[in-house]
Amino acid sequence: MTEFLQLLVIGLLEGGLYAMVAVAMVLVYKSTHVVSLAHGQFMGFGALAFWFVLVQLKMPIVVALVLALCFAAAVGWAVERFAMRPLIGQPLFAAFLTTFATFLMMDGLFQLILKGESASFAAYLPLGSISVAGKPLPTTQLASFGASLLLFAGLAVFFRFTKVGLGMRATAEDHQLAQSTGITVRSIFSYIWMLSTVVATFAGIALANVSDIYFTLPYMGIKGLIVALVGGLDSLPGALLAGLLLGVLENVSAGYLDPIVGGGVKEVAAYVLLLLVLLIRPYGLLGLVRIERI
Repeated sequence: MTEFLQLLVIGLLEGGLYAMVAVAMVLVYKSTHVVSLAHGQFMGFGALAFWFVLVQLKMPIVVALVLALCFAAAVGWAVERFAMRPLIGQPLFAAFLTTFATFLMMDGLFQLILKGESASFAAYLPLGSISVAGKPLPTTQLASFGASLLLFAGLAVFFRFTKVGLGMRATAEDHQLAQSTGITVRSIFSYIWMLSTVVATFAGIALANVSDIYFTLPYMGIKGLIVALVGGLDSLPGALLAGLLLGVLENVSAGYLDPIVGGGVKEVAAYVLLLLVLLIRPYGLLGLVRIERI
């Protein structure tokens, strides 16, 4: 029972980080109906910007965080303005391929900057651990999980009570109807890309806080896409639920099955979950089922 509790807690902590990655993609899909692959690189570059300001420039943590988020918002605006906006009215598959091309371009820059090495800012953050079921858990990981929950709460307030948030919700339902009420849809697209890159930066910093900045960090975007698909591409609560579910499934299955099969269960658990969910609920666990006339 103690072992199961340990695996459960670790899974929940990791799942909160997965959910944060997925939220960035859900935000874009809800408003633009574009599935973005570029957000994995937004995570990597956001974490790299935070590391540069904190470690290289030796700025305070708060200043480093603010500058990293400003950098992320500028990147999101540039991608939307110069890569995505010219594709408005074109097939969505073209926009999807553009996000993939953006990922590849940024990946080359990311590898060029790192030069095969890794970067860490853990030494500049408060260290320590607490004991859960007799196993120490780093406070940095707990802080990252807490940040993910605060992020979800902040987004809920933002979409419910702010003018821009309400405009994003209206745009997500119907572009033409939103425009007829005076909402500038193209401006909303810019805001949503900026907001999603800021969220992706939060996710990148939280993940790098646990596993450092390495060449594999942007590829966590694939895990985020799986979580978004499982929870429902248009559902923020679904992203949180699916992230926590995947984190628990990965760790519990690996803890009990790895000794039997020789390892590797954690790497395939996400794809097995995705396959099962899509077979049963193609729109995801909490995704909106849309009935379309032919």
